[in-house]
Amino acid sequence: MDLDNLAQISKRDLELIQLHQFQQPIFCCNVTAIAYAFTALGYLTTVDEIFYVTQLPIASVLDDGMTLAETYDTCRTYIERKKLPLSIWIEHFDKPSMTLEAFIREVETAVCNENDVHILNFNTRIVHENPSLEGGHFSLLADYDSDTQSVTIADTNPKRYTRFWKCPIQRLYAACVDKDSSSNRSRGMIVLRRLSEVKADNGVVHPAEIALKALHSENA
Repeated sequence: MDLDNLAQISKRDLELIQLHQFQQPIFCCNVTAIAYAFTALGYLTTVDEIFYVTQLPIASVLDDGMTLAETYDTCRTYIERKKLPLSIWIEHFDKPSMTLEAFIREVETAVCNENDVHILNFNTRIVHENPSLEGGHFSLLADYDSDTQSVTIADTNPKRYTRFWKCPIQRLYAACVDKDSSSNRSRGMIVLRRLSEVKADNGVVHPAEIALKALHSENA
């Protein structure tokens, strides 16, 4: 693995995933983001499997959608029941410590680390500067350009928002600080990380490559 290209690893993994295999014809960007994240980390997962393993009531997703905390609980339950070697934590952006500067540092570190995936929960009206959009949404961090301070998002609903889109990190931060009316807490992010790091030695196959090859072979 070329260490010079380490910062692009996560985005390349996400680019390979056929998102239409994840998005279901129902309103479930949160569950889609979970399946998308696990597959990017090397654990082939589908939306249907998330529902099956966690016994998540479909009504809880379709009615008012899921909050960041509920999505975190679903993700953690899946990890525990599947016994995946992953850690998970949640950050609500109403915490005093989650400043814009702290978020920038986290993003800068994340895009250079192939061992973690960040699921972001944000307000679409704010991040796209479009008052006609619905509100809360879940997607994945793909890349960050420190020169322009712009973030690339890998969207869970590519038919509506395109697969990848960019916005200033300040705007994304504001969209994550936005309060979810269902929980009366700010939105934020869920971070999934491998418990053992993937070595960058020559000849070592990245786990995501294995999962993604399996995904493509099943849908060939």
